[in-house]
Amino acid sequence: MIRAFELAVQQLGDPRLRGVIWQSLLLSLLLQAAIVGVAWWALQSFATFQWDWVNSAVRWLGSAAVLVLALMLFPASFGIVISIFMERIADIVESAHYPQLGRARGIPVWTAIWTGVVFLIAVIALNLVLLVPYLLALLFFGSGAVLFYALNGWLTARLYYEQVALRRLSPAEVKAWRRANAGILWATGIVIAFFGTIPVVNLIVPVVGTAAMVHVAQTLTPPAAVARPFNPPAGPR
Repeated sequence: MIRAFELAVQQLGDPRLRGVIWQSLLLSLLLQAAIVGVAWWALQSFATFQWDWVNSAVRWLGSAAVLVLALMLFPASFGIVISIFMERIADIVESAHYPQLGRARGIPVWTAIWTGVVFLIAVIALNLVLLVPYLLALLFFGSGAVLFYALNGWLTARLYYEQVALRRLSPAEVKAWRRANAGILWATGIVIAFFGTIPVVNLIVPVVGTAAMVHVAQTLTPPAAVARPFNPPAGPR
């Protein structure tokens, strides 16, 4: 897994990835701004109590909460980014490191986007439901962070792996491979989610995460009932 991220970072200088990086940066920023904007609007709408001091306290505390919420929900926003650019990123990585695989059959763009939207909704909903447990867990030696990265790592691993694997495998095969390699995929997702909460670094997470997942996919252990390699050569799209 570590080698997968090393290869992903090394390929950031690839001219073919530069356009993807800038486009993903722009979209990531726009989505993050949208999340902050909606949260800020909800906060201002909520602070309508009769006493001004209460409204001021809600706004001050809420402002800090909005910043924390934006950081926590960034993994959700780059779910949409990955759904749009994943195909191009994976093709570039495979052509550079695994040319023997040939072109993947790919997945319909709207299917990819829908997967990203479902991921976005799932991450937002689950993190909001667990917001209070997060805060309570923070009192116990940072266990709130452990819970946060464990949950978001699992969701992130599922999104990234499925987006990469469905380009070459059927849904049933993807499920079998995911179950047979749950540990390494979860660990990869945790690393991606962790980098997704680091300011500035998180802006290139969709690119690095996809590239790393392509490399990780080449090291997975086949399910017991599957004899063929993960990425069999496919015909032209």
